[in-house]
Amino acid sequence: MKKQAETGKLALWGVGGQGIRVVFSLPEEVRRLVNPVAADADIQSLVCAPPGGKIRIGSEPAGGGFDDDPEKLERAFRESEEKIREKLSSVRTLLIAGGLGGAVSSTVIPALCRLAGKMKLPALAFVTRPFGFEGKQRDRVFRESRERIIKSGAGLVCFSLDRLVGEVDDDTPHQEVFHRCDRILRDAVECAAAYLSAPPEAGGSRSGLVRLLSVPGEAVLGTEPADGPGDLVRAAKAALSSLALTPAELAGTRGILVQIDSPGPLPFRQVEKAVGAVSGVLGEETELLYTVSLSGRTGGEIIFRILAAGLPGRRARAAPGPLPVAKTAEGTRPRQKEIDFNKFTRGVFAASEPTSREGEDLDIPTFVRQGVRLDEED
Repeated sequence: MKKQAETGKLALWGVGGQGIRVVFSLPEEVRRLVNPVAADADIQSLVCAPPGGKIRIGSEPAGGGFDDDPEKLERAFRESEEKIREKLSSVRTLLIAGGLGGAVSSTVIPALCRLAGKMKLPALAFVTRPFGFEGKQRDRVFRESRERIIKSGAGLVCFSLDRLVGEVDDDTPHQEVFHRCDRILRDAVECAAAYLSAPPEAGGSRSGLVRLLSVPGEAVLGTEPADGPGDLVRAAKAALSSLALTPAELAGTRGILVQIDSPGPLPFRQVEKAVGAVSGVLGEETELLYTVSLSGRTGGEIIFRILAAGLPGRRARAAPGPLPVAKTAEGTRPRQKEIDFNKFTRGVFAASEPTSREGEDLDIPTFVRQGVRLDEED
């Protein structure tokens, strides 16, 4: 990818633990396109973060209890607002990454989006929704934070962790599931960064991308490598398949961002066929944007990515609730049942296999089998 002309004009902020991991796990050629910043209320988290821009939310000492108190975090953000404004003063577009559900990200990300709105700064937030089994309290925090982000006017790309669980095997290690979620969030951020840093003739419309991703709903991402330009159509179809969406869901998707990352120039006709394979399965109301970015990696493979936004929410494998128990004042009333005694007669079993022991049919009375004659009664 070529370095953009105005260095630092595209900012990427990682908020909280997950956001910081995602931002600083991006390839070096992608981080050169953006101004990466780690933001957290926990000073220890910032100390452990890789070198780069860092913003401490608030001024309390380490262990000040921010994680447990959203009101303290709100006050801490207001304390830090001036230095945040200064950091954003030369930014033309703000990308934010983090996981909602915890106190830090769920407070700071909406506040950062609200501040960007006041500064007339386009902002896109890439976030994750907690697992259903993590409890109602975390999901409530997520929903409240999501509403504040939407109200701020920022674009929102939300990945449900429950959707991810439906795509992994039952024996997948616990930690690998979270690593995979980080990779998906990272790839989604890379898609947006590549599109926004593309030259004007190849895309790069900030307003178009914000509009595309500002529709309500969840997002999914599909990625597939291609062996060369001639393999692009296959890679496009494989990336579509990895979205794990039904034809109806694909047709109802509100926005699609296609990003092709190539080590060198690609023939127009091959790009046309590959992007056409995606647009051909979409509905009439679905908006599609695409970009081709040059990574500059010698001998590297082509990566085809599809970011789909605006899907209806789908919670899979939520934690099961208690089984309902019905109680009545009078208890259960007994039910009468008519018994057919005819089915226990000898004739019913006449055609069945006899009960045998040592060659004798035990269904035949003993005196008959042994030839004993019963004397008639006088």
